[in-house]
Amino acid sequence: MIKAVYLKDNVCECELNVENLGKIYNSKPNLLWVDLSLEKGDLATDEIALLSETFQFHELSIEDCLFPLYNPKVEEFNNYIFVNIHGIRQKTMNITDFEESIYELDIFIAKNLLVTVHTEELEFIDMLMQKAKLKPQIELKNMDNLLYNILSKVVANLELTMEKIGNKIDLLEDKILEDAKQEYMQEILDYKKVLLSLKKITDPQQYVYSFFSRGNSEYLQDSYSAYFRDITYQLDRLNKTITASSQMIGSLIVIYMSAITLKLNEIIKFLTVIATIFLPILIIASYYGMNVNFLEVDVLGPRGTWFFAIFIILVATIFLYFYMKKKKWF
Repeated sequence: MIKAVYLKDNVCECELNVENLGKIYNSKPNLLWVDLSLEKGDLATDEIALLSETFQFHELSIEDCLFPLYNPKVEEFNNYIFVNIHGIRQKTMNITDFEESIYELDIFIAKNLLVTVHTEELEFIDMLMQKAKLKPQIELKNMDNLLYNILSKVVANLELTMEKIGNKIDLLEDKILEDAKQEYMQEILDYKKVLLSLKKITDPQQYVYSFFSRGNSEYLQDSYSAYFRDITYQLDRLNKTITASSQMIGSLIVIYMSAITLKLNEIIKFLTVIATIFLPILIIASYYGMNVNFLEVDVLGPRGTWFFAIFIILVATIFLYFYMKKKKWF
């Protein structure tokens, strides 16, 4: 699916027909933004012709759009700049299957031309398209502003995702301290995996954003380098937050194991106390269960011997109870 908006003579127009985009591009508009959404992970023949023949993009860059790149990149060619970055779909974000919510966004930057390529629909791209139609003099006033808006949205969504994950990790910590259940360990491992996936896309992505902050591109104005530096600082702050959260995950594992060990110790302690209290009963019952009838026949008689055994059991049990209480064993 292809969508395009362009500004020419301060008039914003939309175009959905790929065959007309070549004529529009050749008419040299002030700015042309083409958005390509891959259907079933592939480009149509006319879309490939538009990118390779009309826009004259290199076949390697087009190939990068079709096959996922796991590391962000920025590459300069004679007539354009190719950028590959990654972000998070907010609506489909799922902790247990986090990698499915990661999307790849490819951007071509040329003279008065910006092309975005991605799989499926991206909500923020649609939103920026609508804003460009309503306020073209603001959103499409130059290439720098449009590119900054796209990149800042990607980073903002990453920050929002990290904020949600951080809140959930804090909540998980409180639950573990309250009661360390077995299912919490799986949650800890899920968050560890999520943070690792985030780190893989945010850490190398700093190079991409710092490239635009240098102000050495013929397609972008040097005055906008401060805006791209701001995105670089945002991403650096995000990476530090991810690192801190990763350390927190390590601490959560220690807390969880300590809580489990403490709970196990409490159980063993309780069972030991019970076994110790009932130990005299077992000894006395074992003794009087033997074929020994000295007390029963010669001293106390059958009834007296029974009361004597009960008396010894109670005295021994009460003594052990208060002795362990004094020692603060429970």
